[in-house]
Amino acid sequence: MPTGASGSTPVDRFFAVPMVLLALTFPVFFFGEDKGRTAGWLLYGAGLALTVCGYVYCALTGKKASVGGASCAVGAVVIGLFAWYSFGGPW
Repeated sequence: MPTGASGSTPVDRFFAVPMVLLALTFPVFFFGEDKGRTAGWLLYGAGLALTVCGYVYCALTGKKASVGGASCAVGAVVIGLFAWYSFGGPW
């Protein structure tokens, strides 16, 4: 599998996109209007959906999710739990 200059695979680079969306969740919650509930949960949902899509792609093509996929999944769970505990559900 070809790797980039940093040694990352294309799958790892794909998982960077949902990780950025997940990382933006908390600043939006803290600084957004209506305590960021609407935009924060939309960002979280988009990051979670892209994470799931990445895992489905890996399962269908037989590629490994590697470190990028694992960190994205762990980040999604941790951020989701903290957001739910700190700000309540999306409704």
